[in-house]
Amino acid sequence: MIAVLSDVHANLEALGAVIKDLGKRGATRMFFLGDIVGYGPDPRCVLDFLKNFEFCLMGNHDRAVLTGPPKNFNPVAQRAVAWTRKQIHLSGLRFRFLRPGEYRRRTEYWNFLRNLPTYKKMGEMFFAHDNPTNPGDDQYILKVEDAEAAFRKHPDVKAFFIGHSHVPAIWRAGEKIKPEFGRKYAFEGQTIINVGSVGQPRDKDPRACYVLVDDGFRFVRVEYDVNKTMEKIRRSPLDDKLAERLGKGK
Repeated sequence: MIAVLSDVHANLEALGAVIKDLGKRGATRMFFLGDIVGYGPDPRCVLDFLKNFEFCLMGNHDRAVLTGPPKNFNPVAQRAVAWTRKQIHLSGLRFRFLRPGEYRRRTEYWNFLRNLPTYKKMGEMFFAHDNPTNPGDDQYILKVEDAEAAFRKHPDVKAFFIGHSHVPAIWRAGEKIKPEFGRKYAFEGQTIINVGSVGQPRDKDPRACYVLVDDGFRFVRVEYDVNKTMEKIRRSPLDDKLAERLGKGK
């Protein structure tokens, strides 16, 4: 059984709850679709977890930490990117207080992020953070026409898995489906599956969200200690708005 996760955004409590849930359900393979960092208070711990997944892709916030935020990032997101970079880049080191192994750890974090691919294809499955038509361009699948463009671009792909919008959804030829959680869906024709977000859902449900895949697929929600993550954000230099958003699931 495969677990497909996306958009943890440095939320350690959400990721930990999902990993425990995966163990109970017997998932043996774990794939991650990008946005390891950004917004959340625990980028280093989350990186330590996710670097052991079978594969991880690069999300737009991961890229922003590496290269600087794009112009379309709002000020809150830009400040989160700047703070995250200080936690994992060598420029954030204070050599007067350097802990043993800190230089090596930061080098490993940075190289891991820098080497993340933008997409992965496995047989009839295609994985990307954003729009599979042009992975890495930070565009969304928002309309039926967007999904059908991806289908035309990759006619040999049966199932696409994406994140980026933080909103779980299913796209098939000519339709968008709002998923029922826990229901098992069959793979019928070409399908795009937005797996939602582990660390910052935006469908007004604050629980972590991910997808399980075997001969079909189903969406799973997992409760976690949202208040603990919110309190961590409030104690950090991150904007309080990021804590408020977690509690509302939007």
